[in-house]
Amino acid sequence: MSVITLDHVTIRTTELAATLEFYERFFRLRPGFRPPFPTGGAWLYAEGGDYPILHVIETDVLQPGMRDHVAFRVSGLPEYLDRVKAAGTAYMAITVPETNLVQVQHRDPNGLLVEATFENEIIQPEEVRDFAVP
Repeated sequence: MSVITLDHVTIRTTELAATLEFYERFFRLRPGFRPPFPTGGAWLYAEGGDYPILHVIETDVLQPGMRDHVAFRVSGLPEYLDRVKAAGTAYMAITVPETNLVQVQHRDPNGLLVEATFENEIIQPEEVRDFAVP
């Protein structure tokens, strides 16, 4: 047995509409086919993708659990930072030491820390926000 790749991430939420809007605004993930499960929710697909990478399940009560963050490898750093600023959300943006990566982190409507990782893109010094996400 060997792991091939991460299949998907699932988020449970009491704020379905806000969660879907967040992932569409920041990551351009779009709802697509989802089997008719008895609970509400959505499967979100990357632009042009044919596989759901984020499953969102609607629930009445959030159960506490261990969670840290979900990360997406993306492109288009300037556009992404414009979206974050337009949303007025607190964020962290850093160049990862000894790599060619830039990470931008902020929270989704459920409090989950979301990371956008950009490869071979440059962040301007005035854009850096070092570990400022509440």
